[in-house]
Amino acid sequence: MILTILKIIGIILLVILLLIIFILAVVMLCPIRYRFNAEYFDSPDVFAVVRFLPVGLNAQVTFKENDLNYTVRALGGVIMTNTDAKLSWIGRKISGGADTGVGENTGGNDTSLTSDSNDVVNQNIDDISNSDVSSVDYNNNPESEDNSINTEGVDNSIDTFNIKDSINDNGKKKTKKIKKSGKIKDKRPLSEKIEDKTAKLKRKYAEICNKIKKLNKKKDSLLKVLKSERFEKAKRDVFRYIKELLKALKPKHIDGRIHFGLDDPATTGEIVGGLATFLPLYDGIIDIRPDFEKQIIEGIIKGYGKFRIISFVKVGIKVIFNRNLMKVIKRVQTILEA
Repeated sequence: MILTILKIIGIILLVILLLIIFILAVVMLCPIRYRFNAEYFDSPDVFAVVRFLPVGLNAQVTFKENDLNYTVRALGGVIMTNTDAKLSWIGRKISGGADTGVGENTGGNDTSLTSDSNDVVNQNIDDISNSDVSSVDYNNNPESEDNSINTEGVDNSIDTFNIKDSINDNGKKKTKKIKKSGKIKDKRPLSEKIEDKTAKLKRKYAEICNKIKKLNKKKDSLLKVLKSERFEKAKRDVFRYIKELLKALKPKHIDGRIHFGLDDPATTGEIVGGLATFLPLYDGIIDIRPDFEKQIIEGIIKGYGKFRIISFVKVGIKVIFNRNLMKVIKRVQTILEA
């Protein structure tokens, strides 16, 4: 009986493990597709969309007539947007937004509390105005228990503490004036004051010198790391990783045309000559047409492509297990935290 239960539990755990592996494989191997289209004829017009099938992701971004709009849909609902589209419950959880009805009820409760507190204050003012009291003596009078004031815990630096209550002509406003003196004056001789100020300045100067020495030590240590052979190897590896990521993100197809011209034809020619240096990068992809007769700039570029999450996972694993890069990072962190 026990063996049968253990066998069933093992089968369930195996099925769950295989299901998790299947989901991870689908997420990492399924391509994320993107498409973009950018035009400029008197005004910019940009459209881009990204799709990821396993989670039903469809993110669209448009920029037209100086108006940016975006909508992100996933799991059958809108999770992010700045348009009038209604958010799904996942979108409300992500944005941290609450139900509109709750907000309205809360606002109503706050208003009622405020109005109730105002009524209490007005009632107290009316009671004061109807009373015949013109002034209140807060001095410590031993003959009256009601007028006595407990002086325990009063700061000795306060010389005077006079409170005067008065009611205006209409008898509806009560004002309270509080007068108190400043701090206790320093009665030390002038020579002691000067010595105290001088000692403080010396301490400040010593602290600044110590900070400058520490910064110089950090600078020397960082320069030593940057000149090391390990850093050169790590730098080459980082450039290689960046190339791999760019290769993974590279569009599968891209084309476009650019028509431009400046006021000075000579300047236009210089720009065309500079672009010719990078001819292998855009030859057959972007058609550049210079105009030496008028000032104009217009064009269109569009393309599409895809990439997989597994490409980023591979690069991340390489970064984690790169000993040179990790040691350089730890060394720099140690220097900066010292």
